[in-house]
Amino acid sequence: MTELRNGFLLVASVQDDFIQSANYAAGSIKDNYPDAHITLVVPLAMRDKADESVFDLIISDDDVPNHTRTKLYALSRTPYTNLTVYVDADMECMHEDVQNIWDEMPAECDILITKIRPYNGKIAKWATGEMIHHGGFFMYRSNEQTLTFMKRWWDDYKLQRKEPWPYPENEMPVALRPWDQFTFWKLLNIDKMPINVEFFEDDARWNFVNGYRLDENKGPIVFYHHTLPFRRA
Repeated sequence: MTELRNGFLLVASVQDDFIQSANYAAGSIKDNYPDAHITLVVPLAMRDKADESVFDLIISDDDVPNHTRTKLYALSRTPYTNLTVYVDADMECMHEDVQNIWDEMPAECDILITKIRPYNGKIAKWATGEMIHHGGFFMYRSNEQTLTFMKRWWDDYKLQRKEPWPYPENEMPVALRPWDQFTFWKLLNIDKMPINVEFFEDDARWNFVNGYRLDENKGPIVFYHHTLPFRRA
């Protein structure tokens, strides 16, 4: 079997809107990068809605959860041995510079991500911390420490949603509970996991989120983030 070194990972779950959007997102990547290798992770219940013509690999079996954060389950299970670009299902690739994305990864970086714009989010800052990493688009290495981090992200998020809130409300409000970006923050700032996280240069062009100011990016937009509404489980 040919080694899959670099590729794009998309995930769809819970709502049919997201599998339809994932089909479109993958097609838009192929339009701008015909040689791109794209993997979809999707629960069995939604498998028949996946467009096989735009995905090179579809992972769908009894183990794939139909969860609001199936993306976190999928991250440590990437089929790519070198670099993976996670792309939210509600994104659109708009520029052929996507073909150069592998050159963006710094040599010592484990996760290359984009920044949250607080003016465009529901919650970003609280008394003891701030979510600055946008979880909708990032590139990561398939090395041991990064894949361990990704597995912890999924495991700890599930605990975060189920267990009694363990933090003083005046320091970390319970309103943070639904956000996987908070889990990401916790792993970096409370658990101090040994992971090197950096930001894309001109990061907004790689993840230009609906509602961003038009001067956020310098170069042409590569990925536009349409932000479909999510009915939370």
